[in-house]
Amino acid sequence: MPQSPAPKGMSFLLVEDFTHLAFSCAIEPLRIANLLSGQELYRWRLISANGTDARCSNGTITLVDQGMEPLPRGEAMFVLSGNHVDRHITPALLNYIRRERARGTRIGALCSGALVLAHAGLLEGERAAIHWQFHDAFEEAFSGIDLCRSVFVADSRHPTASG
Repeated sequence: MPQSPAPKGMSFLLVEDFTHLAFSCAIEPLRIANLLSGQELYRWRLISANGTDARCSNGTITLVDQGMEPLPRGEAMFVLSGNHVDRHITPALLNYIRRERARGTRIGALCSGALVLAHAGLLEGERAAIHWQFHDAFEEAFSGIDLCRSVFVADSRHPTASG
């Protein structure tokens, strides 16, 4: 009997005030794929700066699996933020993202997360998508990034989605 492939590891770095809708749209397809396949194709973990929880833009609190510790090799990480992302971009957050990139982690972003990746220096010279609310300010602040006014950019070193 053939052995099932190892589950693909996905991590979601939840920045305070992250958007719950984007979070659900990221996690639920993974859960449903596991359910429909009858096997664990995907495994995910949630990360926050404090290592305990993260507050969502709708006021709910989401418990997380870990703080900003190293991820297992081969795991992808998506930065997920929301409306007030500028308030939560800290040196510790940017350093964690840079360390993970240096370790070979594939890093992407959802909703306004591209702004975090841009501040970390990951998107320079790349194509990126971000939530429409941030288009003008993003283009003004990061002229070296090719902003695509589309739902997602998957063909970049750092995949991004606007929501």
